[in-house]
Amino acid sequence: MKKEPFDERQLQIRKNIFKHGFFVAIGALLLNAFLNDIGIVWANALHQNILILTMIITVVSMEFHAHNVYFERDIPRVPMLSVISGCALILAVFPCIHFAQGATFFANRSLTDEGAMVIYCVMFLINASYGIIQFLRSNRDEKINEEVFTNDN
Repeated sequence: MKKEPFDERQLQIRKNIFKHGFFVAIGALLLNAFLNDIGIVWANALHQNILILTMIITVVSMEFHAHNVYFERDIPRVPMLSVISGCALILAVFPCIHFAQGATFFANRSLTDEGAMVIYCVMFLINASYGIIQFLRSNRDEKINEEVFTNDN
C-alpha cells in the first residue's frame, strides 16, 4: 500500500495548530501559576498538570479535526475514533459508580479525584464527538463532490 503523507499545505496547517497549542499551553500554565500564587488550589498538583495537558490535547485535536489534518490518507479514522470514544465511555463509568457510592465532585474547595475524572471524561468525549462529526461531515462532502463531478461528466 502506497503511503500518501500530508502535502505542503497540510503540513503548514499542522505547524500552525502546534503553534496555537503552544500558546494555549503557555496561557494555561500561567493561569494555573497565578491561581496557585493567590492561594486558589483548584485541584491537587497531579490533577492540575494532567487536566492542563488533557485540555491542550483536546484543543489541538479539535483543530486537527476541524482542518481535516488529523489523520494521513492511509490511516483509517473509524478505528481511531472508536478507540477514543470507547476510552471516554469507559472513563465515564468509574465516576458514575463512585458518585453512586457517595463521592463528591469538590472537597475542601478543590476537585476530588472523581471530579477530575469527570472533566477528563468530558474532554475525551468532546474530542471524540467532534472527530466523529467532522468525519461524517467530510464523508458527506465527498459524496456531494462525487455527485457533482459525476453529473458534470
